[in-house]
Amino acid sequence: MGFVLSRPYNKGMNEDDFLSGLDEPDADSQDNPAENPDEPESEKVRFSDLPLPAEIRDRLLEKGFVYPTPIQELSIPVALEGKDLIGKAETGTGKTLAFTAPIMGKLDPERVGIQALVLCPTRELAQQVEEVASLLGEAVGIRVALVVGGIHAAQQLIQLRRGAQMVVGTPGRVLDFLKSGKIRLGWVEHVVLDEADRMLDMGFIDDVSNILEHTPPERQTCLFSATLPPKIKSLTRRFMKNPETISTISEMATNPEIDQKFIRCQDHAKKYWVHQLLEAHPGETCIIFCNTRRSVIELDRDLWGRGYPAGSLHGDHDQERRFKVLEGFRDRKITTLVATDVAARGLDVEAVARVVNYDVPDEVETYVHRIGRTGRAGALGESYSLVDPADKLSWNRIVSETGFDITEEEWTPPKGIRPDPRQRRRSGPPSRGRHGGPRSGGPRSGGSRGGGPRGSGPRSGGSRSGGGGNRSKGGGNRNRRSRPER
Repeated sequence: MGFVLSRPYNKGMNEDDFLSGLDEPDADSQDNPAENPDEPESEKVRFSDLPLPAEIRDRLLEKGFVYPTPIQELSIPVALEGKDLIGKAETGTGKTLAFTAPIMGKLDPERVGIQALVLCPTRELAQQVEEVASLLGEAVGIRVALVVGGIHAAQQLIQLRRGAQMVVGTPGRVLDFLKSGKIRLGWVEHVVLDEADRMLDMGFIDDVSNILEHTPPERQTCLFSATLPPKIKSLTRRFMKNPETISTISEMATNPEIDQKFIRCQDHAKKYWVHQLLEAHPGETCIIFCNTRRSVIELDRDLWGRGYPAGSLHGDHDQERRFKVLEGFRDRKITTLVATDVAARGLDVEAVARVVNYDVPDEVETYVHRIGRTGRAGALGESYSLVDPADKLSWNRIVSETGFDITEEEWTPPKGIRPDPRQRRRSGPPSRGRHGGPRSGGPRSGGSRGGGPRGSGPRSGGSRSGGGGNRSKGGGNRNRRSRPER
């Protein structure tokens, strides 16, 4: 069973997922609660209508919160019933309050053991959640401990020894404490996985699984995520019991002002298509979505090295780097943003000219979310999807399930381009030898190849083809090292 709801939420909620939670309410929205003319004030659900403890309701009212957001309105009753829950909601919808409010009302302040565990992908998000949880916990006598990396562990251990009933942390530090015996999760009754898709993007999914295995199987598990990639779905099947799915995302809606196109091309030719697109539209904003961090890094380096004002966002970037890149994109110092889906969340930029799906997404809803970045505020937008033969099934599913009018655009790759042999070694079977096969075979690099490796070019020095090949390779490494990191 699942619920789908889509309507406006409190303007006081920050648009960035890292900052969503219990922010200060917008004065205008509280003075004029009937902001949506289609929904009379008398029919709107209030926090006072939800079955929360009176202390929690009073604390929310004290902070100026009267009306729950859609995800809060739907999630809180389900969580209070003790059911496992999957909450799908977009950025800035107040997911933090959707799980902290009901859980706080179910914890026992007289017990000193850890009763609730909240896992977040980043230290910054964990700190935000801890602030919200502590604010609500004060009203019911619940103590909250923050357990995150990048901060000295001493203060965190003091919080734990004082008898915290809830722990908010990042997977790495929580797992470290768990293995060293600093925390025990044998009495945990509630587990929350916040921003689960971003934890997957950052490579924490195995740590999360390990942590969950140390909690009682009868616990209540709540998972909040904007998307549900296959690995997250596998996690829910393994660790959740008949979860109820709640979604506030309009899955198949898209702006009719977006001109959607796709291009069939081989994977190694994609970057050349991007070069031509950027040359044809200099100075115009573009977001290029990749499925992996490696693809983001490689494409960003290629574009930046060719002089395009490009920047990147992926799961390894900290909050400071993220803000700096987003600010540069908003100010047009960066016009091409290369990003993974989760890292680009919270991006609110007017009039992005076009979106490129460098990799076909795994999920239909991810495609809809990506192209929705363009064509806003009545402006025309463009989306392009680069489809290589390996993506055929995924692409056909997107076209079939969305029913969107997506036209094919013919494109002829430049003559003479070849796949990067390094990419072939990564995607293909393990290569022979340390450096990928016969090239490392010493004397074979000379006469048996008829004049030395083609990659050596003029650097090979004729009869010194073998040594020249090595010099060429070393020179390539020197060139790559000399490229400044941004």
